[in-house]
Amino acid sequence: MPPRRPSPSSRSGTGRPAGGSTAERRPSSSAGGSSRRVAVPDEDWSAPEGEDDSQDRGDPELYGDAEPQRSRTGETRVASMGDVRPETPAPAEDEDEDNSETTRAGPPVLVLVLDGPDKGRKKRFKGVRMVLGRSTDCDFALEDKTVSRRHLELVYGEKGVVMRDLGGISGTQVNDQKVDECILKHGDEISVGKTRLRFVDESELIKEMRAKAEAGEDAPKEDKKEEKKDPRLDEKTNANYKLADLMRDEKARKTGVPRPRPVRSPSREGGIRLNFKQKVGLAAGGVVLLMLLTALTMSRRGPPPKPPVDPNLARATELMQRARDKVRDGDYPDAVRFAAEAEKLRAGIDVDGVGKAAQRQQDILDAFKEARALIAQNRFDDARQKLKDTPEGTAKTDVERDKLKVELDTKEQTYMVGLADAALAERNPESAKPLIAALPDNTRPLFEQRLMELETQLAKEAATAARQAGARQAAAAENAKQRRAEFVAQAFEDVERRFNGGDFQRATLEVDRVMDKYRAEADIQARARSLKKLIPQFRAAFEEGQRKYESNALEASVKPLRRAAEVYRQIGFAGTLGDTLDNELASASVAAGLAAFKRKEYPVAGRSFREALRLNPGDSRARTGLDDLQKKVEELYLSAYISRDRDPSLATEQFKIVIEASAEGSDVKRKAEMALSDLQKAGGS
Repeated sequence: MPPRRPSPSSRSGTGRPAGGSTAERRPSSSAGGSSRRVAVPDEDWSAPEGEDDSQDRGDPELYGDAEPQRSRTGETRVASMGDVRPETPAPAEDEDEDNSETTRAGPPVLVLVLDGPDKGRKKRFKGVRMVLGRSTDCDFALEDKTVSRRHLELVYGEKGVVMRDLGGISGTQVNDQKVDECILKHGDEISVGKTRLRFVDESELIKEMRAKAEAGEDAPKEDKKEEKKDPRLDEKTNANYKLADLMRDEKARKTGVPRPRPVRSPSREGGIRLNFKQKVGLAAGGVVLLMLLTALTMSRRGPPPKPPVDPNLARATELMQRARDKVRDGDYPDAVRFAAEAEKLRAGIDVDGVGKAAQRQQDILDAFKEARALIAQNRFDDARQKLKDTPEGTAKTDVERDKLKVELDTKEQTYMVGLADAALAERNPESAKPLIAALPDNTRPLFEQRLMELETQLAKEAATAARQAGARQAAAAENAKQRRAEFVAQAFEDVERRFNGGDFQRATLEVDRVMDKYRAEADIQARARSLKKLIPQFRAAFEEGQRKYESNALEASVKPLRRAAEVYRQIGFAGTLGDTLDNELASASVAAGLAAFKRKEYPVAGRSFREALRLNPGDSRARTGLDDLQKKVEELYLSAYISRDRDPSLATEQFKIVIEASAEGSDVKRKAEMALSDLQKAGGS
């Protein structure tokens, strides 16, 4: 059995301050074995006058207490009366740990929480191993969210208590130094996350308290002159008397038999006081009795005899330790292998599920690796689904998962930006639109502006291309038309040669030959039919005009020659015959114009002169005739303008003659048109 915790009477700080109350709270055991506090009535602790209290009260931070000391079971320590106050109940998980009726199988060590969300809690070893972490499955579950689910373990062995970090994200510090594994000493402080712990070895604690007690009893005391004062004010003397009572209280608590009520000593009632030597003797006896009682308690609570060593168990334990080391190093496949080998040697030895936890961690890491492979293949939706299907792990894997999510979002955004850039570079707005819509809000406006500029540019280019295509199409059509015209003209070369030579009969026969040769060509057939009608018409008009022209009946030849010229233009042949016809018609038109001018037929004269100039721009007679006609027209306009009020009808007729005889766009024609309009308005009103 492990050694029991020493009774409160062995704790340091047994003095009572002067002037303090004599009421004291002593523990007693009930039938149920639970501890409770009872009040001891005031007594007259007669003792000689003593010195000021110089006794060491012990280390107030030994159990993480900054306030007056209390025992971890709620019992009253032997301390100054001013320090006695009601005890705050301990957490439910630790309430039965100091019960005298409770059997404890664990070693005499415990862990105290000095700082953090769990401040004030403590946990005693109930076996040879204790796991601390945030998970509720741990032996000591902490509320600190910065602590990993299974942060560290404490293993009790022959060399002491070994602390091992189980791979916590924030690591573990012992006495402000980061370590993965070490042997703890009494009083070491362990820092995990925001929590600070203290390791307490009760065996070392008892030794410290015993050493302090012995040092206090052996300290040299100076004899002082006794002064008459109330013996109850001598704190050391009263503490010496109380020491024996407290040891009897401890015995009563363990045996379950209540201690008899204290009886006032007749000597005290009679006012008998102890001298200094008597007080020293009583104190020495109390210390000896305390040491005997402590030795007896430790001997009864000594560790049980070790069972015979099982080689399979030793090997399995070694393999499990190696598995835990691999878990801490992040080598989960080896951890799974070691745990499986340990289970084969000793079924059920993996009580903490190290193998399953390592396999779970490895599965999570494999899933992360697959997600990264999917990201590398730009399969972002599959990678996101893979992360969603991956179960939760430790805080370390949670951090890795968060990093992977950030990497996924970053890679996907970069990939989408690259696709949008490529679509815009390829001038493909339809492909770019859905890609831009999927971009983040801080990136989308820039790409939307680029898309709008691209669409505008493409619209301009399309309009330009359409115009160019239309022009090319028109040019191509014109070229095709011209080539077709050349082909048709080539088909009628013999007809044109006969026609220009004046052999109109042979020309008509050639047309029949062309029709026989090009039966499949519709346009050639249409041209041939047209020529068969036009050539006879041209022949008749041309021969009539030639006869009148040659007989010097120039004015009479104008009409048949004009008809022949019109038909010639419809036939479409080019040659000297057309030039001869134009010269003859120009001469005939000049003669017709002069004759009409003499007859004062000014409109006929004007048309004849202008036709002659069109056919022969260098004809001087036609130019002179137009000049004379222009002067006559202006005179006629003035006459009509003067007589417009006196004889509107005559003026109207004259204005009409001026308009018909004048050249198109001339000033006199414009003025005549305005004057005629005014006359018509005035006559209508």
